[in-house]
Amino acid sequence: MSSVPTAKSSFEQVNEKGISPSPAPQEVSKEEQEAQQLTEVVEPPPDGGLAAWMTVAATFLASFMAFGTGNVWGIYQDAYTTRSDSRFLDVSLFKIGFVGGTAVGFGFAIGPFGNILVSKFGIRAPILLGVLMMAVALELASIATKYWELLLSQGIMFGIGSSLAYIPAIGLPSQWFDKRRGLATGIASSGSGVGAVILSPIVQASIDNLGIPWALRIVGFLCFVCGMVSLAMLRQRVASKKHVQYKVFDLSVLRVPMYPLYLVFAFLQFFGYVTPIFFIPGYCTALGISGPNTSAVLSVTAAINSIGRIIAGRVADHWGVLNVMISFNFLSGVMVLAVWLVTKNLGVMFGFGVLWGLFSGAYWALSVPTSAKIVGMERLGSAAAIQFLMNVIPPIFAAPIGARIIAGTASNDGVSQDSHEAYKYLIVFCALTPIAASLLLVPVRLHFSKKLFAKV
Repeated sequence: MSSVPTAKSSFEQVNEKGISPSPAPQEVSKEEQEAQQLTEVVEPPPDGGLAAWMTVAATFLASFMAFGTGNVWGIYQDAYTTRSDSRFLDVSLFKIGFVGGTAVGFGFAIGPFGNILVSKFGIRAPILLGVLMMAVALELASIATKYWELLLSQGIMFGIGSSLAYIPAIGLPSQWFDKRRGLATGIASSGSGVGAVILSPIVQASIDNLGIPWALRIVGFLCFVCGMVSLAMLRQRVASKKHVQYKVFDLSVLRVPMYPLYLVFAFLQFFGYVTPIFFIPGYCTALGISGPNTSAVLSVTAAINSIGRIIAGRVADHWGVLNVMISFNFLSGVMVLAVWLVTKNLGVMFGFGVLWGLFSGAYWALSVPTSAKIVGMERLGSAAAIQFLMNVIPPIFAAPIGARIIAGTASNDGVSQDSHEAYKYLIVFCALTPIAASLLLVPVRLHFSKKLFAKV
C-alpha cells in the first residue's frame, strides 16, 4: 500500500546532466499525516506467545465478572419476587426486571467514554475503575431497602462498572491474533458463560442458606478478586498502541459500507439472547421445577454457551466470521421454536439449554472480529465502542417487555401469569428476533463475496 508523499530534501539533487535545484518542500496536511500513519506497514500479530495468551486469560476474567454476574440475574429476580425474606416483595416483576436489564444494558453504554480514559491514562485505568465500581455496587445492593437504591446499585452502578472493565479489554485479543483471532476472542468471551456456570449454584446456595444480602456480598468480593488478577495479566501490544484508535465517537465508521446494517443486526439479535437468559428461571418455576434444578438448567445452558463461543470462534477461523455469525444466530432461533416452545418437563428443558446454548453465544465470540473485518483494525477501538452501544437498549427493556408479553398472554388466554402457557408468545418473540437479525446480515456477507462457499 503506498504512503502519502512527504517533502523532499532541500539539498540539491544530482542527475545525469549535472546539478539542479530540488523542488520547494511541499507542506503535508494533518489529515495526510494521519492517513500516512494508518497506512504504514504494521508488524503482524504474533498469533500466540505468553503475553498473547495472558491477555486472553485476562479478558476471560473481565468477561467472567462483568457478564457472568449478569447471566445469573434470573436467580436474583426470582428471589426478589418470590422469597418471603425479600425486601422487595411489593415491587412488581415489571419494575424488578429493570434492575437486571439496566445492569446488562449499562454494561455496554459507557464504552465510548471509557475510550477517553484509555487515550489519556492507558488501558488499565478504566478497567481498574470498573472493577472497583462493580464490587462496591454489589455491596451497596446488599444493604438496599428501597427499590431506587437497588436500581442505582445493582443496576446502574454495576452496569457502568462492568462496561469500563469489559469493553476496553475485549478488543485486546484481536491485537495479538490474526489467523486464530476468532478462537482467541471466543475463549476470552466465554468467561461470561463460565461465570454463570460457577456463579449459578453459588448464588442459589447463598440465597437459600444465607439470604439475598450475603449472596450479593460474596459475588461482589469475587468480582474484586477476579478484577485484580485480570489487571495483573493484561497486556497491550506496543505496535497496536499507535495504530488502534480510541476516540469517543469516531462517526466516520458509520460511513464504512455495510457497517450501519451490522449495527442494526447487533441491536436486534441481542433481544433474542438476553430475553431467554432472563426468563428461563421463571419458566422453570412455572413448570414446577425446584430452585436447585432451575440453577442447574441455567448452569448447563451457560456451560454449553461457553463451549459454543469457542466452537464459533474456531469454526470462524476456517469458514469466516460472517458465515458463522449468520448460521449460528439463525439456528439459535430455530432451537427456540423447535424445543423451548414444546418443553413441559425438566429433561426437555435441559435439552433446550444444550441446543440453544450451543448456538446463541456466537455474537460474543465474533462481534469484535466482525467489526474488525468491516472497518479495519486501525478503527476497531472506536467501532467496537459504537457497536456495543447497540446492545444497551435490549437488556434494559427485555425483562419489562417480556413481563408485558406474559401478562398480555395470560389475560387473553385466561390463564395464570405463573403458568407455562403464559410464556408461549414470549418464546415466539425469542425465536423471531435472532432469525430476523441473521437475515439482515446476509447483505453484509454478500458485500464481501457473492460466492456461496467463500470464506467471509
